[in-house]
Amino acid sequence: RSQLPSLIHQRGLVSIPVTLEVGDYVLSPTMVVERKSVPDLYSSFASGRLYDQVVAMTRFYKIAILLIEFDDSRPFSLQPPSALGSDIAAGNIISKLVLLTLHFPTLRIMWMKNPHATAEMFDALKQNQLEPDVETAEKVGSDTDQAKSAFAIVPNDLLRRLPGINANNATFVMNHVPSLAHLATLSREEISALIGVSNAKQLHDFLHAKAPESLAAT
Repeated sequence: RSQLPSLIHQRGLVSIPVTLEVGDYVLSPTMVVERKSVPDLYSSFASGRLYDQVVAMTRFYKIAILLIEFDDSRPFSLQPPSALGSDIAAGNIISKLVLLTLHFPTLRIMWMKNPHATAEMFDALKQNQLEPDVETAEKVGSDTDQAKSAFAIVPNDLLRRLPGINANNATFVMNHVPSLAHLATLSREEISALIGVSNAKQLHDFLHAKAPESLAAT
């Protein structure tokens, strides 16, 4: 179990335990924190859960923070410098974080060496901030009927590069289509219902375009 609640209490901060749909800690009416241990960070990326969590945080709060918390038993890094490559790699944790920040440019990422550092940072972040309302924080995200997206970070990146997909319709598509493979099976009329006639034509034509003969023969 995390030491953080007791460390927060030791600093004179009041922590009210409630069930939150969005985030782990609400520090002010406009600031929310999703806290991840290193193992949880890896598993959340693998399942696609982190993407959904960041979507919700950035939708409902002005300041959304992903806090990655280490502990004193492990090095204060996700991987050794020698393992860093020059290109984006789908399976690399640093690459996934880069893609996450590209998709959500307002997301803040904080790296805490241990729970003591997290408690100290929470104290600093709350300075000159209004206190959050408990009932309001509990309701955030609970009244929305958001479909569970099967789009993890890399498939999401591919989706956004497709013709007809843009910043205005990408999230809507992800909430209504379970996967890229399923999207490719939809008719133009079905796609039109999601993104409009003009965008649907671009996307459908691209998905069903025939490969050049030189490529098809290889």
